[in-house]
Amino acid sequence: MKTKQLWRFIGIILILSLIVGIMIHFNTIITALGLTSEEGEIAEKARGLSSAFSEVLVSSVVAFFTFMANYYIIRPFDSSIQLTTKKIVSAILITIVAVTVLSDSFFAVKHLIDNQPLFRKFNLIYSIRDLFTGIIVIAGMSFIKTVYDKQYVKIEIEMLKNEKLLSQYESLKNQISPHFMFNSLTALRELIDQNAADAKLYISHLSHVLRYTLTSIESQSKPLYEELEVAESYIHLVKIRFGTSLKVETKIDDRFKNHRLPPLAIQTLLENAIKHNEISKKNPFTIRIETGSDETVSITNVIRERVTKEFSSGLGLSNLSKQYQYLAGTDISISNINNEFRVELPLLNPSSNESLNS
Repeated sequence: MKTKQLWRFIGIILILSLIVGIMIHFNTIITALGLTSEEGEIAEKARGLSSAFSEVLVSSVVAFFTFMANYYIIRPFDSSIQLTTKKIVSAILITIVAVTVLSDSFFAVKHLIDNQPLFRKFNLIYSIRDLFTGIIVIAGMSFIKTVYDKQYVKIEIEMLKNEKLLSQYESLKNQISPHFMFNSLTALRELIDQNAADAKLYISHLSHVLRYTLTSIESQSKPLYEELEVAESYIHLVKIRFGTSLKVETKIDDRFKNHRLPPLAIQTLLENAIKHNEISKKNPFTIRIETGSDETVSITNVIRERVTKEFSSGLGLSNLSKQYQYLAGTDISISNINNEFRVELPLLNPSSNESLNS
């Protein structure tokens, strides 16, 4: 892919370099073409055209090599490199040096080949020529970089939208999959036989989880308190299966309850922890949900890998990370230290995310 981009770039700058050469020596070309073809002047016209062609060629070559030098500074096809003031200044300085040195060197060689004297005095025309070449090169590179970055951002946004939809679809699919529904209905049947009041509560939590999953598809972010409420309903459902073997501890600072995060973020991490770890009376399992002073919410658990692993698409954490990059230009933090798995989610300040759907 990068090789194709490089060759495409070379094709573009070859055309731009030729245009620069023609523009710089346009007057020379017109003069050469304007010579009369009367007898005795044909040779003069031929020499004029030859000289104009060689000057255009030299200026085009200078522009081409200057473009290439800037390619390795500005990196127009690398979206991770920003066009900072420092980088622009560096590009300008290198362009000035490259244009001056290359132009003087190539034209000196041309003069020697044409048996013309070398002009060592300051010549305003030559300085204007070099300045014009430099301006075109810097402007051209900046334009290419800007266009590529905009296209890259558009593609990234579309990809993130698709990944968000896929993430929401995966979450919805997990909730209404036959396995999930079978377990839910089995638990519900047992509860009905044992305790009608518990069965009603179970139905209420199940309804909450499914309704929240469906309605959150239209939102880019949700308040932390809503995420905690649906997480509580989800925990109630899975506790029917695991009983006291599963424990979830929450420690939430009220200051952050209106801060936002992607829909189903906490539930995704709970599902991830429950799916990958052994939970039984012999091996009780605890998950901690807590906020930090640095405006984050973390989900932590001791690692106790299952002997028989459940199927996992591996998209949960990846999609969550990309949603954060899209929403806030930041990323989630994942750590595995001292056999403890921890995921930290940055909380988005509601005042800076008013445009996000609720």
